[in-house]
Amino acid sequence: MTEGHSTGFFDVMLLIVGCAVAFFGFRLINQQYLFDRQMTWSMIIAIFLWLILLVLFILSSMNVDAGRRQLKEIRLLNAVIRDQVTEITILKEDLGKKDLKK
Repeated sequence: MTEGHSTGFFDVMLLIVGCAVAFFGFRLINQQYLFDRQMTWSMIIAIFLWLILLVLFILSSMNVDAGRRQLKEIRLLNAVIRDQVTEITILKEDLGKKDLKK
């Protein structure tokens, strides 16, 4: 896990649903294969759809993590911009004071 990352409700639900889909999907496909004892087109389609669903769960998890990282970077940039605005304001005040002294 990354630093400062707290596990949220969405992460836990995604893990539970992903594990359930992986387990029950494999079990159902395996039962169907044991029942038919042959690879049919419907069996191949079911396997590929199951694999696509697993990839979808993985991509969803990666997307949430990327969004959290971007939010953290945006907050950091916001703080930097606030500091720069403060510094610019101070510099303007100092320049104004120097112009008055001349």
